[in-house]
Amino acid sequence: MLPTHPARLLAAAALLALAACAAPTESAPTEPAPTASPAPAAAQGGAHSGGHAGHSTADAGLYAVQSGPLGVVATDSEGHLLYRSDADSAAPSTSACTGACTQTWLPLTVADGAEPELLGVGEALVGRLDRADGDDQLTLAGWPLYRHRDDTGGLADAGQNGADGSWFAITPTGEKAAA
Repeated sequence: MLPTHPARLLAAAALLALAACAAPTESAPTEPAPTASPAPAAAQGGAHSGGHAGHSTADAGLYAVQSGPLGVVATDSEGHLLYRSDADSAAPSTSACTGACTQTWLPLTVADGAEPELLGVGEALVGRLDRADGDDQLTLAGWPLYRHRDDTGGLADAGQNGADGSWFAITPTGEKAAA
């Protein structure tokens, strides 16, 4: 079944473009990459539905998208860039962003029992972190995921390097995106 949501169409087109740019020595997979099941319709919602105020939900998906100057980055299903912070830890997964921080950097949360749809993001790299407020925050390669409150979904790097230089768009493998 083809994606019908505009952000899914954008992500699918970006993946096709990436596949077309692959080096000649790389072969395209003969089977589609495994994806997690989409969340139940009751669990899906907009950027601020579910969870606590100031959090962003990812019930619909995590996508790898070509962004231009930042290269291939991870986005939520609505096209918002996802970020990681140098103040956090990947091993073990720990979030240092609490209180006022979460008003600018919205933790990417997922409803209990819901699994995000993955497109170009390896299932083995996606995890969960239990936040002190009771929400489950998604992680990528151990790094807690966030989106910037001013991100409109146009793949603009609203928060790259943040006010203190410790926030970076994240790649689908958990690395910092090129600045």
